Amino acid sequence: MAAAAVVMMLVTGCQGDAEPSASGTSNSPSPSVGSATAEAPASASSSPEPSPASSLGPAANLPVPVKPALADENSKEGLEAFTRYWLELFSYGYETNDWTRFDEITDPGCRTCVNLSGEVKNHYSENGWISGGALSLNSQDSKFVTNTSGSINSFVDVAQEELRYFSQEGDELKHTDPTPSSVGVTIALWEFDHWVMLDFGSPEGT
Repeated sequence: MAAAAVVMMLVTGCQGDAEPSASGTSNSPSPSVGSATAEAPASASSSPEPSPASSLGPAANLPVPVKPALADENSKEGLEAFTRYWLELFSYGYETNDWTRFDEITDPGCRTCVNLSGEVKNHYSENGWISGGALSLNSQDSKFVTNTSGSINSFVDVAQEELRYFSQEGDELKHTDPTPSSVGVTIALWEFDHWVMLDFGSPEGT
């Protein structure tokens, strides 16, 4: 479970020329909207209120992060927007254990990603839950030059909020302090019309 903190995950490291695996990146269909009747008109007040995870229970009704249009642009700015969105989905996975959108844009060969999401899934499988853990991008630096495998490396400065692990009874099992800054490397690939994250970890040789 200790691997679930980003500061710990950076030990796995990144390789400079990550080879993409055969990843499925199909888009999920948008949910349909039901028609409102005259007796019960649809309104914002009828939507369930989002409830973040706490000692009282797991998160409920959290909105799924929305991908900005810029994140699907093959440019330096587009890569940064994609990285921010990817980290938002990572944060969403911590509190909801919903990795559907995250998996769509993450190569299955990303060992750090698989290890971390696997630890989270194991905790939820025991009817526990997690609060906090939101990841944010402080800065990103990339020459935006493709390496031999066609992917692009970036140095990223990432922060993470504190993490609290709760048992099914609501007892706190583990707590990690917030990480204000941790430097790592992302390796992303432009694939047809969108970005895919290949790897995320510490700079090679550190």
